[in-house]
Amino acid sequence: MISLIKNELTKIFHKKSLYIILLIALGFMILGGILSTFFKNTNMFDDLDAELYRQELSSLNKNDPDYKQIYTSLKSNLETAELSKKYDRNSWQRYIINNKGSEIIYNMVEKENTPEYSKFKEEYDKLVKSLDSNDWKNFANQELEEINAQIKEVEQQKNLMKKDDYENQIENLNDQKQVVEWRLEKDISYGNSNKNSMLEQWLQENNALRTMKQQEKGQPLKYSEKYGLQYSTETVNLSEYAIKNNLDEKVALYDFNNRKNLVTEADSELIQCFSDSSLFIIIAVVVIAGTIVSEEFNKGTVKLLLVRPYKRIKILIAKFIACLVVLAITYMFIAIAQFIMSGIIHGFENYTSNVFIYNYNSNSVEQIGVFKYLLQTGVAVLPQYLLLMTLAFTLSVLFVSSPIAIALPLLGTMGANIINEIAYNFEQARFLKFFVTPNWDLSIYMFGKIPAFEPISLPFSIAICSVYFIAMIVFSLFIFNKKEIKNI
Repeated sequence: MISLIKNELTKIFHKKSLYIILLIALGFMILGGILSTFFKNTNMFDDLDAELYRQELSSLNKNDPDYKQIYTSLKSNLETAELSKKYDRNSWQRYIINNKGSEIIYNMVEKENTPEYSKFKEEYDKLVKSLDSNDWKNFANQELEEINAQIKEVEQQKNLMKKDDYENQIENLNDQKQVVEWRLEKDISYGNSNKNSMLEQWLQENNALRTMKQQEKGQPLKYSEKYGLQYSTETVNLSEYAIKNNLDEKVALYDFNNRKNLVTEADSELIQCFSDSSLFIIIAVVVIAGTIVSEEFNKGTVKLLLVRPYKRIKILIAKFIACLVVLAITYMFIAIAQFIMSGIIHGFENYTSNVFIYNYNSNSVEQIGVFKYLLQTGVAVLPQYLLLMTLAFTLSVLFVSSPIAIALPLLGTMGANIINEIAYNFEQARFLKFFVTPNWDLSIYMFGKIPAFEPISLPFSIAICSVYFIAMIVFSLFIFNKKEIKNI
């Protein structure tokens, strides 16, 4: 058996197609890393925007009532862009301008030539003076004062409001207050930073989480709503953990297969490598598995193979094991290449020892080693690649046609998302739970998370994948054992 496997691997590694696929995958990793770095720092108002707005304004008559709103919008955008140009692209000043100042500028432009203009102009001048003072904490303290004033105002109107409305407003304002207090306590400046982003995400998702929990009190949540609840739960708990524990600025919240993780950018690219490079993994294993048997028949070399003192079953099993070896090597190549590429692009010092995840089984944030996490995700997504490889292998035996054996699994891959969407969104399509595609990605169950498709579970998915796998292997062995070779 070992000699048969070695013989098959020798033939496989003489094929140029495998090396071409892996080199293309490597090229896309490099390109993806470069592009992500290039486009990482973006801003709403580019330095070229001012000239574009100025040109559009020149063709408008601001006194024409039909163009009044368009004029106001363009003029306020021009003023905002001009003000933004005074500060660095990733500065806290630009953040304040885009998130707070743009509204002030719009109101000022809208009230041009009216008695109210001076009031908004004064507010604008105060904004510019604060920006030039280079003291972001001044804005934070102002924001805190405004929130406290709003809380006091709502408290005074408590008896005039419905209980639910009062509680919602107070909770929302307290969340905003908490964000500002964290900002001041943890010295988290406004601007384009991971920590600032986590403050914003915490505020947004905590509000969504509270809304869903209030709905749950009135009536049980639908399964789709429970699934959505997970996203907010992860975001809130991970963001809060990062803020309270003052994690390194390099650590950010990344979305991996609809699951949030706290990691550095280098770690994120590494742990997602099997998913991001899935197309190349699929092509590599499908091309090998789809030709490993059919080429023997097409070239007539199967006769030389069968005259050797081995049973047909052993020959076919050796070929399949060789395909498994190729899958394992492809996995290792993708992981090692991604580790090196991300290290070069982002710096090897940006790799950390742990990934922070939210575990639904314990309802807590936990740490897991990066490479342990990579191994777990690699195993979890393995059924997809293994089943597609086995399908190509079976078709190669059945049709003795490499194009068919390669094309059908690739078409199946493209159609998998459509099948899954139908299964998720239509009650009448619940029978698709017995199809393999909604079940072959076991990463959806990691750390106790419920899947998007209600009728399935981890044991069910494992059982479905196992049945399909065994059925294809048995069918391949049966067909190969019975295949006639006299006329080959």
